[in-house]
Amino acid sequence: MAATPQTPDTEPIADPELIRSRLGRIVYGLLGFLFLGLGIAGYILPVLPGTVFILLAAWAFFRSNERMYRWVLSHPRFGPTIRDYRAGYGIRRRIKAYAIALIIISVGLSALAIEGIWLRVFLVALAAFGVVFILTRPTTEDVLGES
Repeated sequence: MAATPQTPDTEPIADPELIRSRLGRIVYGLLGFLFLGLGIAGYILPVLPGTVFILLAAWAFFRSNERMYRWVLSHPRFGPTIRDYRAGYGIRRRIKAYAIALIIISVGLSALAIEGIWLRVFLVALAAFGVVFILTRPTTEDVLGES
């Protein structure tokens, strides 16, 4: 097993807990690549949340692919955010605001474009859950005492 790399802003990257089943590793690996693709698209497209999907990719790779797990956590663009979250430091205030704004904009536009009141209610409820989830996560600056 390779040495655990130290990161300057958080604790060492934890060793992954790979699933023993070959089929399980394949399924989690495929999910990891799917989430990684959606996450990268989310950093490009304004209506798709990138960080959430990168978190899911790290979770799936944690169980299936040590090399990809370490790549996600050491990536210069989204690695620090994922490492902070996994270390219990929460989500940076700027990222929370950006994610909530994108949820509101994308759900607002989607609700206008779709037919059916129950589908709109479901969409708004799902968005509300996402916003509440983000707001109830610790804020990195508060946890670390930064201003």
